[in-house]
Amino acid sequence: MQIVFSPEVDAGEYQRQGKDFNFPDLTKTLCPLCHAEHLKKHGYYKRYLIIIGFMGLILIRRYKCQACGRTVSLLPSFAHPGRTYGITSIIGVLMLYYAECRCVMDSVRICKARHSVDCSRQLLRHFRKRFEGNLPALVDCTNTVFSLRGPPDTGEDIKKRGKQYLKCAQRLNPEDVSKKLFERSRMTYLSPLPSSQGYHP
Repeated sequence: MQIVFSPEVDAGEYQRQGKDFNFPDLTKTLCPLCHAEHLKKHGYYKRYLIIIGFMGLILIRRYKCQACGRTVSLLPSFAHPGRTYGITSIIGVLMLYYAECRCVMDSVRICKARHSVDCSRQLLRHFRKRFEGNLPALVDCTNTVFSLRGPPDTGEDIKKRGKQYLKCAQRLNPEDVSKKLFERSRMTYLSPLPSSQGYHP
């Protein structure tokens, strides 16, 4: 299980501090999975992260429940659960495609030139499929969490709806949106799609 937290420093400083970083202390927290025992510190693991302005290995603090044996990891909010690419790189390339109305090739080329983030056509397609498949649920959950009114109906134009949502997320802060969505519903910008939607990564 992962818990997303706000580190209050950027990724470079987070990496520099390493084990000296002041991680949230979960030792007085009951296991969120079985609620039987307090969590115990259980070391760290390394994870590669790619975001705008940073690429490299970061440490993830881990805790373990002595009762059920399952682990809980603390994920900094600039990272995206289950992804090497973090929030800014994912939102950055999606914004290029949806908000600037670029074609796929322009989006990946400009992402590299503007943000120094490599994103292939295939990866952008994967991001788009996940994002578009999750868009109705993302809109509903974001509106509920942040007490917003829904964006105007744009009919069947998925690109316009995607653009509206991404602009809203940027206005609210994409990391904060991602963190609160994950806390509330375990949903992310790129959550796996149900097989009934006909897309298999």
